Amino acid sequence: MNNRKGQVLPYTLVMTIILILSWAMVINIAKVLRDKMILQNYVDNTVISVANLQARTLNLLGSTNSLMATVLSTASYPVIAMFPSFSTDKVGGSMIPGPFSDYYCPKAGVAVNERYSGVLKMKKLVNSIQQFQDLLLTNYMVQSALLLNKIPSEDYKVFVVPSRYAKGTNFMNFNITDPKVWLGIKRNTKGITYYKTMNFCFDANSRHYHIVIPRQYMKDNVSWYVQDTDFYDKKLVAVGIKTPSKKEFYPLFKNIFDINMPILYGLGTAGLYNTKGAMFPEKEDTSTGLSYIVAALLSPMVANQLIVFYSIIEAVSYIPVVGQVCAGVGVAAAAFYAEEATRKIITEPLNKETPIYKYNEAELGGWDAHLVPL
Repeated sequence: MNNRKGQVLPYTLVMTIILILSWAMVINIAKVLRDKMILQNYVDNTVISVANLQARTLNLLGSTNSLMATVLSTASYPVIAMFPSFSTDKVGGSMIPGPFSDYYCPKAGVAVNERYSGVLKMKKLVNSIQQFQDLLLTNYMVQSALLLNKIPSEDYKVFVVPSRYAKGTNFMNFNITDPKVWLGIKRNTKGITYYKTMNFCFDANSRHYHIVIPRQYMKDNVSWYVQDTDFYDKKLVAVGIKTPSKKEFYPLFKNIFDINMPILYGLGTAGLYNTKGAMFPEKEDTSTGLSYIVAALLSPMVANQLIVFYSIIEAVSYIPVVGQVCAGVGVAAAAFYAEEATRKIITEPLNKETPIYKYNEAELGGWDAHLVPL
């Protein structure tokens, strides 16, 4: 009755089991928390990387948009020789002498023929810029895919979608392979109409005269990029999933208690912003805009055309009977030409709905990205 040896042993065993289970629970919870933090890091790093890639792509597309429009802004309105166009509906040879100009006279003894080598070079350059833009978009999709596949563990998966397609029934309801959908842009479908010219040149009264007859050459169906619907919804949503690994021995005592590690989820969002502007025109249009450098180059060409016009008017005025009347009409036409050309050169750089203006407005801000709240 007085032998009490071993009475504390059951209590020790119970306490030991409780301590071991508590220790295992702490280890398992710590593993879950660690996996959750790793998953969230993967989600945040992936979504900000994709957003930064989008920002760089938009900046490059904006600059190439401006370059394309600048090339086209040097073209002339072919119905009136060497009249500034600043539009894609009638693109003739460049007003500025050089490889894009078609306004030159045939050599002596050579028959008058159509000139289109300059406008053809312009078209090829514009198409090359468009192909480069397509390459930028392809690179964006490839790099995005590589970013999503750079996660080192096969148990972690991250998916990124634009926020406008992550809402309700819109989830994944978009063409995931179309980079334009991701960036919220589309091609301007107003197109570009190119004209070749037939040049007639002659000398009279010790002066040289140049007359141009335009003829439509070919047409491109699209030009630069403009904003698409929901362009300003520049938020990306990333969803991360961590599934239990078959190679891990966690959770501790999983076979004894028939428990498994939970499936973990993580969410992250990143947004794009440009504090200076959108960089892309809001709507489809034919206006190219005008840079001040090109305006400075075009001004002497316009002045030269005025000299030619007035020399023709002077020659016409010597025609008996009708000369003075025709000269008066010519003076009115030349005055209209001078006023319209000057107005365009002055006001076109201020046209806010052109790719040149939009890029110049926003380039100092530039597109950038950062993490944003859900």
